[in-house]
Amino acid sequence: MRLLNWRTATASFAAAVGLAFALGLPALAPSDADAASAAPAPVMAPGAAPVAPASEAAPTHRPLRDNLPPQAPNPQEPLIFGGYLDAPAFSVVPRKPHLGLYPCSQCHKVLPLNKQPRALVAAPHVASLPHGRGRMWCLDCHVAEDRDWLRTLDGRRVDFDQSQLVCGQCHGPRHRDWAFGAHGKRAANWQGERQIYACTHCHDAHDPKIPPREPAPPPPVRAGLERPALTPAHAAQPWQRAASGAR
Repeated sequence: MRLLNWRTATASFAAAVGLAFALGLPALAPSDADAASAAPAPVMAPGAAPVAPASEAAPTHRPLRDNLPPQAPNPQEPLIFGGYLDAPAFSVVPRKPHLGLYPCSQCHKVLPLNKQPRALVAAPHVASLPHGRGRMWCLDCHVAEDRDWLRTLDGRRVDFDQSQLVCGQCHGPRHRDWAFGAHGKRAANWQGERQIYACTHCHDAHDPKIPPREPAPPPPVRAGLERPALTPAHAAQPWQRAASGAR
C-alpha cells in the first residue's frame, strides 16, 4: 500500500511538470535568471555612482581610420630679442679699444679656415676653453668667415662692443639682472646717463669664472690716534660675541 502511494505521488508530480512545460508556465525549480532577479541588490556607498556593465561601457580606443593626418603648423616669424620690458635705458661702455689682439682678422685673414675642434697650438690666446666644460668651441661665438664679429645661435652678427647679446643666450637670469642694474657695474655716477660695462669687462670670455681674491687690508689708523688693544672677547667674530653676550 505504501509502495502504491509513492508511485502515485511520483506520477502526479511528473504529470504536473509536463503540464507546466506544455502551457509555458515557469518551471517549479528556479532558473538562473529567476535566481539573479531574486538575489538582493548590492549595497552601495552613499554618493557612489553605479558601474555600467562591460558591454555598455564606452570604447577605449579609436579606429585607425578615424585618425586624421597631422597638420603642419602655421608659419611664423622667428622671435628676435629686443630687450626687457620696463628696463631702464642704458648704453654699453665700448670694449674694443681695450682688446690687445683686435682686430682678429689681422691674423685670421691669412690663416686657412678650419672648423674642426682641436687643440690650438702656438696661438696667442687660450689653447683650451674652460668655458662650458667642453660643451663649446670657438666658432660657437665667433663668425668663422670674419673673426672681427661675434655671432648668435641663429647666425646673426654681433659687434664686440655688444658681447652681452651673445652671453645672454645661455645666461638669461644674469643678463636680465645686468640690464636692470642688479648685476655688473655702472660707469661714472649713479645719476644721469646710465653707462654700464659689458660682461667681458669683468669676465674672461674663454674662462668666465672669477678666481677668488685676497681681501683688501683694513684702513690705516688716522694720525694722532692709536689702535686700541683688543681683548680676547672682542677679538672673536661678531656672531661669537653675540652668543657670549660680550659687546
